Amino acid sequence: MKPTNLEKKQIDLVKESICVYEKCMECRALFKAGKLGFASIEDFVDDRGRSCLYRLKEMCHELFRNSDDAADKEKLYDITVGYIFHEAMKMRENLYQLEYYKPHRDIAVGDLTDTERKIVHDISLLTKKAEIRLKEGLKETRVLLNELVGQLKELIISYRSNYLLPRFIFENERSLIKIYGKKGFRDLLNMLYTDGKPLLYLNAARSYLESEYYDVARKLFQKIARLDSKNREALFLYKYSSAFNFYFNNMYTRAMMFTENALSMDIEDAIKRRYREALERLSADIKGEIKKKGSSRRG
Repeated sequence: MKPTNLEKKQIDLVKESICVYEKCMECRALFKAGKLGFASIEDFVDDRGRSCLYRLKEMCHELFRNSDDAADKEKLYDITVGYIFHEAMKMRENLYQLEYYKPHRDIAVGDLTDTERKIVHDISLLTKKAEIRLKEGLKETRVLLNELVGQLKELIISYRSNYLLPRFIFENERSLIKIYGKKGFRDLLNMLYTDGKPLLYLNAARSYLESEYYDVARKLFQKIARLDSKNREALFLYKYSSAFNFYFNNMYTRAMMFTENALSMDIEDAIKRRYREALERLSADIKGEIKKKGSSRRG
């Protein structure tokens, strides 16, 4: 199964949203440590398309702003992202003023004229105001970001039929736990999949298999089979994906072993039927490769 363009864009949107959250948290941590510089914020927000927040804003505009098919929650997401971008750009400007226009301490004020001293004084006042605005901007952005990740959860749930989603959640579990906490992540899984994490693993493994990532798929199917010894489908698909993995790694004897095990396995015909033809073709190909190897040795 090949993902549609829309499915890819939905996953990219979720991925960029997570990046926005993580980069904002990094900026807040740097600010608290007194180390937030203008260069540090460039990955979070800019006006040239290099930052994750800029990319997210453009994605939302493309997917939701001018689309008749966009749901209300998607349009609200677009508005929220746009507002965060607006606030973050103001925050960026304040940081720029502080870094590049704050009068340096090494200016000898006593050597300046009264007019020049007044300029230094006025700029000092302005940069102090910029510092206050920066602090307030970080608080505002944090509040808006909390709103955003709440909306993101709803979007993820609405994208549950996207076959790329289980793989994405599996690969980004740590980031999602950082955002929602362990309980929040469990709740999200239970809303997405009736059996929670076991079904997430199974769906993720199927997605890897369909994309022909045989090694990743086999390891995940093996993990599922070990966690649930009654899951015959996971065990069968472990053998199936292992057969193809070893075949493409030129390990024909092992590939044949897994092919024969999969073909002889006692499992519901509805499950086996879907894969039997591919296994039979694989078996013939392996026999051909083994025969070729034998002939080259004799020659």
